[in-house]
Amino acid sequence: MALRAIHPDDAEAVYALVDQSREHLRAWLPWVDASRSAVYTREFFEHVVEQRERQTTAAYLILERGRISGMIGLHDIEWTNRSFLIGYWVTARAQGRGLITRACRTLVDLAFEEWGMERAVIHCGVGNRRSSAVARRLGFTLEGIARHAQLLRGEFIDLEIWSQLRAERPL
Repeated sequence: MALRAIHPDDAEAVYALVDQSREHLRAWLPWVDASRSAVYTREFFEHVVEQRERQTTAAYLILERGRISGMIGLHDIEWTNRSFLIGYWVTARAQGRGLITRACRTLVDLAFEEWGMERAVIHCGVGNRRSSAVARRLGFTLEGIARHAQLLRGEFIDLEIWSQLRAERPL
């Protein structure tokens, strides 16, 4: 598993993966239905690159044996309070191999050790067992449930809020 910063030129390949895994991804990710073309994906990637330059987002492709298998990002990077939100996805064919857990560990370590961050947060839909299992494997603490915190396919769902502080990071 390797991580590589996204670039707008990755848009076509990533869009194709999203399109192939659309049903798998849309179960928990509200942005999937809006992702309807490589042009849309390129515009989104251009926006993410701008956010990276402002140091408010850091988004990466998850590569397995050189092939794109998903994405992970540190979002809502808040330098004043030294906190960030982690978002991720992998294709249906790539799930169950620990890619997300390893990618999260890599980025959390980077944020805590090199950037001096204090708090990492993962939000996942109540019932999304795979995503909450990632948070548990990484030693995150379930803080609680945010009720009706995300609109998904026309319905509001509750989100589990998981966090880890720098001092709680497993060695």
